[in-house]
Amino acid sequence: MRFGLLLTGTTTKPNLHLPGRLATKLPGHDSGATTEGRPRRKKPRAPGTGGLHRPVYEISRIGPFAPLGHTQFRHYTIAALFSFSAFFVHMLIRGWLVNELTGSPLLVSLVPVLFIAPMLVFTLVGGELADRFKRTRVIATGESIVFGTYAALAVLILADVVQAWHVLVLTGVHGVTAATYAPSRQSLVGDLVRPKLQRAALGLSPAMFNLAQIAGPLVGGLVLATAGTGAAAVLGAVLVLPAIPIFASLRPVAKSQSSHKGSFLLNMKQGAAYIANHQTLRWYLVAGFALVITANTWVALLPPLAKDVLGQGAGGLAALQVSIGVGALLGAVLSVPIGSAMGEKRLTITTGFLFTGLVLALALSETFLLSLVIAGLAAGVATLYFVTNMITMQLTASPEFRSRVISVRFIMFGFGPFGMILLGSIAEFLGTQWALGISAISGAVLLGLITVSMKTGKAVDQTDERPKSRLASPVTEVKQSEPSDPSTPKIA
Repeated sequence: MRFGLLLTGTTTKPNLHLPGRLATKLPGHDSGATTEGRPRRKKPRAPGTGGLHRPVYEISRIGPFAPLGHTQFRHYTIAALFSFSAFFVHMLIRGWLVNELTGSPLLVSLVPVLFIAPMLVFTLVGGELADRFKRTRVIATGESIVFGTYAALAVLILADVVQAWHVLVLTGVHGVTAATYAPSRQSLVGDLVRPKLQRAALGLSPAMFNLAQIAGPLVGGLVLATAGTGAAAVLGAVLVLPAIPIFASLRPVAKSQSSHKGSFLLNMKQGAAYIANHQTLRWYLVAGFALVITANTWVALLPPLAKDVLGQGAGGLAALQVSIGVGALLGAVLSVPIGSAMGEKRLTITTGFLFTGLVLALALSETFLLSLVIAGLAAGVATLYFVTNMITMQLTASPEFRSRVISVRFIMFGFGPFGMILLGSIAEFLGTQWALGISAISGAVLLGLITVSMKTGKAVDQTDERPKSRLASPVTEVKQSEPSDPSTPKIA
């Protein structure tokens, strides 16, 4: 029977026929009725699926670059690229200047220390500002102050009166400002896209930082090596200018869900209690802290590593930072798909131990090309580790506490300077390679102890808006009860 139908061009499905033959449509195909004359029930069509009768979310996966479809997020990435590129140009200049003026690894390590240390205090203030005021206005104001520090350093260098303490003071002012508006910048990312795209947006946002980590040192190092520190400082100041009006003009897709109106101390007490009682948030916070104060301090010794160990000048230092930027960019882009495939905790443990091993390998290397490769790999793996940490904590936290969780996580990074000072002190007495090796081994030991001794639940994505369906893949959630009074959070 089927063979005969094929020969005549008549099929049991509309418009399905052999090439070159006309298909004979069965009765009812044009009218929507069956061959028996009864009305035919039409199956629901999922929009944009080509007629496949299954949910859209199941067949159209959200890619890592999907948030760029939002105009506001695209504008944010452009502003962030300008801002972060200027930042890396000036961090390159500052480290190089202090190394040239003093020759002290300890004082060189103070440059990132003075930038990061304010996070211990001022991110708490920044968390309050992020919930009480318009976040775009907070960011634009902060960027304007940062431009002032860049311009001041450029004037001091061009006037040939710059000293090491000038660099350190301006870095400190920059650090206080950046710590104050960092929670607003981080919270704004999720506000610029629809909730279902927040995970991808949070993964793509660090990629802009890492892309700037390539562009900033590449251009800044070229100008530094050919035209001097003054021209490089002017370049950094000019680069940040376009970011200020773009940040100020951003219009979030959704308003913040936080009801942050109590006193400063009460709000922070509630946030700390929320994290302390949340098993998953507590584990990721401690795991991040373990490497922040140990292996992740390695970038503080890049100038003496390039000059004293690898025998390179400003160009070699810039090349190391470009390699780090390339690796970090790849790590940020791959963080969401790899995290989805491996699971957050398994990825955290795997990349944590791999990162410490790569820092140890960098400590042992004395070949420039090999060190470039190791530095890029270490940066990529470290980015996977910390981006997974950031995404998991931010999306697991209840929207009401999200800004406070972000603030506390920034405080975690605020402890990094203590590790950097210790690293610089060890390098002062034992050398750069010994310092890097000790930091790597310490990080591996701490992470191992945390993995063995602490437990964690599975992360909950608070932005998951998928409809309930038997076709949908199951989502594991942590059972938790959130009281109506946020001052007494109870997390099971």
